[in-house]
Amino acid sequence: MPRRGPTPTQPTLSAEERTRFLDHLLAVAERTQRVSETSLLRRQAVYLLGFDGRPDAVDWLRTEWKRAGRRRPAGDDIAGLLEARSASVALAVAGDSSHLYDFVDHMTDRSGEVANLNYWAYWIGELSDDQTSDGFMLRADTRSWTGTRLLQHMMERLDPSSSQLPLNLCTLHSLVASRPSLLNGCPATRTSFADMLDRLAAATDLSRLERHQLAGLQFAIRIADR
Repeated sequence: MPRRGPTPTQPTLSAEERTRFLDHLLAVAERTQRVSETSLLRRQAVYLLGFDGRPDAVDWLRTEWKRAGRRRPAGDDIAGLLEARSASVALAVAGDSSHLYDFVDHMTDRSGEVANLNYWAYWIGELSDDQTSDGFMLRADTRSWTGTRLLQHMMERLDPSSSQLPLNLCTLHSLVASRPSLLNGCPATRTSFADMLDRLAAATDLSRLERHQLAGLQFAIRIADR
């Protein structure tokens, strides 16, 4: 029923309810650490803990990173790769992006890049078939989806202040490198993309790898449609 006066635009939690909810997420993450049937549930709990902000939760996430992300996962270890992804992204959300750079460095091999692209393609709906296990990220042919929607999605996330910029930029670089034709015949997209990259280039705190990926994307725009 319509109500008079101001109403919240989204569900709200009291401080006690929020604490109880986050404590429950932490309990779920700890309880399901070695249970393969609940791996997706655990990854989601770990990711959401990045919004906790309490020092104990951030310390727990750093311990999780040391367990899951310190070593580069083997090429076929998709579970290890995704656990490292969740921990590094959660830490970035919590304000510590240092381990996200480590995770991006772990994705420089072919299997890591393929898994990352298929992860995003499925997440935004470019891979429409329902999947019942994580293995599809390594098996799915990245040429089975166009990349048009993913390109737009990632372009909108090229914010220099974003905690997840290292992963977003890496994903864009891999996407365009695997599909240079995405930029052909789309002058409006190229212009918008070039403007975003120029704003990003003005940032003073980009890493060497980010500068390299940025230069590669700018070069791809320059040679498109030649």
